[in-house]
Formats: sequence, C-alpha cells, structure tokens
Amino acid sequence: MYPPKERAAKLLAVGESIESVAKAVKKSERTIKLWHLDPDFCLVLRENAAGAAIRILIGYLTKENEDKDRAMVALALLRMNKPPTPPRNGGRKRDTEDDTDIEEFSVEQLKRLTGDG
Repeated sequence: MYPPKERAAKLLAVGESIESVAKAVKKSERTIKLWHLDPDFCLVLRENAAGAAIRILIGYLTKENEDKDRAMVALALLRMNKPPTPPRNGGRKRDTEDDTDIEEFSVEQLKRLTGDG
C-alpha cells in the first residue's frame, strides 16, 4: 500500500481526526475520505482500531477523558471484534445414531437405560 495511505489509516485508527491526518500526510481531507472506499485501507484501519479503543477505554477509566459515549463505542468495537472463545474440554460432540450403537451395551445396561431393570 502507498505509504502515506497506510499511515493515514493507522492515524485514523488511533483516533486522529480526518483534518489532522490530512495535514500529517500532506493530502486533502477529500482524499482521506475517498481512501475509505479502498478495502485495503479499511482493513488497515480495522486492524489498528483495537489499539485506539483500548486507549480510549483506559483514558475513560483513569478519568483522563470523561466522554462516556466514546468509551461505550470503543467497548462495543472491542466486543464485536472479539475472537470466538474455544469450547471448554474440547467441546461436546453431538451424538448421531451411528455414535450410539446399542451393541456395545450389555442386556442389563439396556434394561436399566429403558427403565425395565
């Protein structure tokens, strides 16, 4: 990716305004807005947004900033991008008819299972 474009995406991801990013990369605000149409630009932006969200939350918790709405949006962003948690103990496999072959049980066990014993 074009270095100024990548830098712009990273700066936006950490919470910089479009105006300040445009000045930093020596491009117009319109150009920065148009870059949002590029999937690669958006990918870099998303990959780096978690760091900004964490910074905003820490700032709110330490009372460095008191913008609760911004902190809630940052928290929502982190929750949306949270990787799925792996199942405990390898997960529980669903039984299929083939997995419950009754030939492995004794007659006594079958009677207990059906309530006859």
